[in-house]
Order: sequence, then C-alpha cells, then structure tokens
Amino acid sequence: MPLCSACGGNTFIPRVVGEKIQTESDPPFAQPDEVASILENIERDLENYEAEICRIRKEKGRLEHYAAQLRSLSSPFRKIPNEILRQILDDCCDMNSFRAVDLKRRLPTQTAHALTSKPAMVVSSVCSRWRQTALSMPAIWSRISLYWDVHGEDHNWEYEDIEIVFPLSCFLIRSQQHPMTLNLDLEARPFILIPTRGLHLHLLLTRLFEQIICWQSLSYRCEYYSFEEFLNHSSIPSASFPVLRRLCFAGSVMEEDLTPFTTTAPNLQMLDLPDTPVPHSSYPNSHQVDIQDVFNKFPNLFSLGLTESTLYSNGVSPVTIACSSKLEMLTIHHREGWKDPSDSSAVFPLLRLPSLKVLHLVTDKSESTDSDIYRLWDDQSWSNLEPFVVFVQQSALQLTAFSIQGLSISDANLVKILVLLPTLQDLTVDDSGIPQKCSSISSEFIEGLHTYRTSSLRPQEACIVPRLRSLRLLNVAAPMFKDWLVVEMVKSRWIPAKVNAVGTSAFKVDCLRVFTMTFVKRWEENPGHSYSLLAPIERNGMMIVIQISGKTLGV
Repeated sequence: MPLCSACGGNTFIPRVVGEKIQTESDPPFAQPDEVASILENIERDLENYEAEICRIRKEKGRLEHYAAQLRSLSSPFRKIPNEILRQILDDCCDMNSFRAVDLKRRLPTQTAHALTSKPAMVVSSVCSRWRQTALSMPAIWSRISLYWDVHGEDHNWEYEDIEIVFPLSCFLIRSQQHPMTLNLDLEARPFILIPTRGLHLHLLLTRLFEQIICWQSLSYRCEYYSFEEFLNHSSIPSASFPVLRRLCFAGSVMEEDLTPFTTTAPNLQMLDLPDTPVPHSSYPNSHQVDIQDVFNKFPNLFSLGLTESTLYSNGVSPVTIACSSKLEMLTIHHREGWKDPSDSSAVFPLLRLPSLKVLHLVTDKSESTDSDIYRLWDDQSWSNLEPFVVFVQQSALQLTAFSIQGLSISDANLVKILVLLPTLQDLTVDDSGIPQKCSSISSEFIEGLHTYRTSSLRPQEACIVPRLRSLRLLNVAAPMFKDWLVVEMVKSRWIPAKVNAVGTSAFKVDCLRVFTMTFVKRWEENPGHSYSLLAPIERNGMMIVIQISGKTLGV
C-alpha cells in the first residue's frame, strides 16, 4: 500500500467513501453499473492475489526441499564408512516376508504391508549409495519367508500373482547363490493340477526349490504334506543340501520326515523339533523320532531342540538313553502353563549330554482349549523340575549359558538349580506371561545372588554362580520391588580385580559385566532413583539397563 512521502500517511482514497455507505439514504453518486465494475475489479485482484500466494507457497516448498537436500550433504551419517553402513543394513534386514493369499480374501492393509515387510527392498530405495551398498550384499536378499494360504481349486492359476513372483525372482537373482535362510509356512496345498503333466508345485515354490543347494537354514511347517512329498513334486532329480546348517520342523514329525536329510545334509549342525514328542520307551512299529538315531545320522549336530513331554512312558524307566559327546546347545520347548494328564513324562531322563554348554528352557504359547488340559499357575510348580535336576546332576553339566523364558519356577527352586551350575557365565530369566505370584524374580531371589550376604534361600556363605558375567532379568511382573536389594547385589558383583575377601576366607568371583532388568509396570512415582547409585559402576565399565514399561531409566 503506497504511503505519502511527506507525512508517511496512507494515500489510498477509496472510490466509495465508508461514511457514505453507512448513510441511510441512497448514495446519489453511485450508479449500479459503476458498483458492478468496482466489484468485478476487486474479484479479479483477489484472484491475482490467490495465484500469487500459491506461487509463493510453491516456491517456498521448493526452497525448503532444496535446503533439506543441502543439509543432508553435511549429515554425520554420510561420514559413516561403508563397512559400518553394511553392518547397519545387515542388522535391519533380518527377514524378507512374502505372503501368497487368495485375492478374494486379501485385505487392503496387506498391500500396504507388502513393501515394509521386505526391508532389503526398502533400504535399497533410500538413495544411490544405499542402493549400491544393498546390491553388493547378497546376504540381505537371501533371507526369505513365505506364507502360503491359496487353495489350488479356488485360485485362477492363469494369473500367477505377478506382484509376488516378480519380487521373489528379483530377490533370488540379487542373492547371487549366497547361502539362504528360508522359512516355509504353508496353510494350503501349493500344487497345480496340469492335465498333461500331473501335479506340480506352484511357480513360487518351484523358484525356491531351484535354489535348494543354497539352503543354509530351513524352517518348514505344513499340515498336509511331508517335506519328502514336496521333493517328489519339485522336478528335482536328486535333492542335495550341501550347505544346510539348521533345520526346523514345526508340527508333529515322523522318522521318515528326516530321511531326505540323513545322507544329503552332511553339514547339518542345528535341529529343532519343537512340537515332536519323542518316545520314552520302545513301542512296536513306532515311527516316532528316536533321539539316539538322530545323533547317529547327524554326527556333526551340536544344537538340538525338543519338546518337554514324551510318549509311551507307562510309568517305566527309559529303555535306552541317548548320549552325545558333541552336543553343546539344547533347547527344551515347554507348553505355556499347561499339563497333560495323559500318559507322558519328561524328556530329561532320556538324555546324557556331558559336553552341553548352553541350555534354554522356552515356553511356547498353547492355543488348546480341551477340557483334559488345565492350567498350573496356582500351584507355582514346574512338574518336571525333579527330572531336570537329576538330568543336571547325572550329566555333570558345565553350563556357561542358561535361560528360562515364561516358565513357572519358584524362587527357591531356581536358586536350587543355580547351585548346581557353578560354571554359569550368562543367566537370563524372562517372566513373560507369568503372574506375579508365580514369578521366580523376587526380592529373596535377588538377595540370594548376593556374593557374600546370606538369605532365606541361601543360608550357606558360599556364593552361587561365582563365574556370572551377564545377568538379565526380564519382564518382572511385580509392581513393587525392593530396588535397594538389586543395587546392593550388583555392587557386590562389581569386582574388577575378580577377587573378593570376606572375613578370614577368600574366594574368587568373576566381575559382572552386563546387568539388565526390565519391569512390566511399577507403582512408585520414581523407582529409578535407587538405581542412580549404580552410575559410578556404569561409568567404570559395566553395561546397565533398567527399563519400566518399555522406558529406559537413566542410571
């Protein structure tokens, strides 16, 4: 708006004075045509102003985008060496998921999830540097998980699901024959009935089976066909698994299911059978998996996963005991808080593993609602505790790592187990899904871990697990906790010199390096105040993590 050069006032003089508009009489000077002309000019000016505002906004947006690009040039992330960037991308791309679902039952959210479930494709789309780095890493393209839920009789096989087949082919090409991690979860039969050729695998499965010599890790689940039947329909003349290291069969497995791997997978080192109960004693014409037979057929096996229960116990001792001098890692799968009153017993009496170093007790969630299965939360007891203790004693275990996840064990029984493991270095107790009254992570348990202070659970003066270096207590359900006991226990195990003298006796205790404790929830306003006393220890080298409801507290 122009201003007067002499006085600085407004020089704008409207053609229609405001005072005249406010008069009750008709303005004699303003004719209708003149007023219409003025309004038309105003409308034209307003349109010009709007257009100018839009132009300025677009220009502002372009400048902001250009400024962001310039700032990215000076971003510290650009200074990260390619070696570190490769490690970051490798950690982010743990698995690329493909879902084959019938178009009639496909949800709109599944289309949006198609890209985000393939992290290798995502990171390769960020910028040219990331794309070049991702394409030079065949490992991130060779981790594939396929979920199949398309019934052959309901699917139009002329349409081969290009949106799934094409990306999968790109992944296989970019994997460059790198050892592959493959998860197959088949809810339906992925076969095509071709009149002239018979029953054949769908194109997706065919592409994957063409890379069979590259399979390094295989996880398989299918309720309809055994893996051997898939091999028979895969058009592969002789299946061989020269680089296969890990094999996992979900669901019930028979002895013949392992037959394709006995002579064709000479390097198999890890076998996981989480849902397959092994026979406790001999049974006529049984096709169940025999543990000793597994040890004999796979001599290089050093890791084994089994379910906790067995079959055909009949209240008698096991006929044969499976023994392996090479097995170093054992995972026992326990059904979440359930006990089957049918004729079954624990798998522990069947095993003698003197070389075992790592033991995991894992609870698998159960979806069963049968009336013959009932929960055991109220009695706070693990029914197979005594067989487990006998197994530890008879095998003379020298464990270095022990973890318990979602298993209802009292604090007293947990201390009883730890007393038998003096060589333990890494302990993890995860109370996921366990009610507070059944939790083993209590104040008494924490006090029992103190190096020199006796407690109700540990009346003797000798320290339990003296070689402990890493302690993780996860998902503690107690809303109130004696945090000062935790602080005192951690302080007692912070021994950089690895030697601690008490009274007239001296005993060696390793220095605790890692301590993690996570709470589901707490009632106190500031429970993290007590853990601030651990700040000097953290500054001197111990890794300490305290979390409440997913939020990390500053030590």
